[in-house]
Amino acid sequence: MNIVCASICYRGFADDEVAATLERASAIGYTLMEIHGPLGGGISETAPDALRSLKAKIAAAGMRCAGIYPCGWGGRDDAAVRESAAKIVKAVAAARELGADHLAMTSNSAKGEAGAIDRIIACIRLALEGIGKESSVRLCLEPHLGNALEQEADFAAVMRAVGDPRVGLCVDTGHFHAAHVDTLGFIRRHGRRIYNVHFKDHVGEVSVGIGRGEIDLASVIAALRAARYAGDLTLELEVQDPANLPRYTEEAYFYVSGLLGRRLDPRK
Repeated sequence: MNIVCASICYRGFADDEVAATLERASAIGYTLMEIHGPLGGGISETAPDALRSLKAKIAAAGMRCAGIYPCGWGGRDDAAVRESAAKIVKAVAAARELGADHLAMTSNSAKGEAGAIDRIIACIRLALEGIGKESSVRLCLEPHLGNALEQEADFAAVMRAVGDPRVGLCVDTGHFHAAHVDTLGFIRRHGRRIYNVHFKDHVGEVSVGIGRGEIDLASVIAALRAARYAGDLTLELEVQDPANLPRYTEEAYFYVSGLLGRRLDPRK
């Protein structure tokens, strides 16, 4: 499994979370990043020249963009669904330009909103039509507390309707914990369709430093290994004390490296 630093790990600490990731996370030892924040949300409107410049900056920092967190799935009506699908198509093109292999997105609808799952499915189908079969960028459905994509049944309904292998699941350990989802059972039951993991720690609904909360992250790693997951662990921090984010991001790198049994470079 690959350790990825999401730019959200510097949100609230730095005005430009992507720039902070390139400067600070690379110095810790991270070699992969995931773009979140304003840049991720607006990636579909980023000009090709700007994308090429960003790719060069990422490479100069000794990193690679593994994924992007752009706009969400679906919307409140058919027009919003079409708009979201069009943005996703453009985000896939941006991901290909940057060398990223996945997008991770939750829904644009709240939990309990009538017809939300059907509109998510419609959005996925429209996006797949626009992307074309030649694209290898994977599209991941991510949970959020209070979102239309929250419980296991929400994901199961979408997966039953969408058979395209480019569409899969993103396990978010923090949001699943907050929503009382059986994360280990989810991994056992859906392991073959898990394409990304957002790896975080929580106390109840509150995000804390990784290794400082109540989630059994070692068991999550064990379940992922049993499911033969070999993809990205995208580390996320959405803490209430952002002044401490540089320390938490460094702690997380070494903590997760230990969980993976990874030998660290003694020269660093």
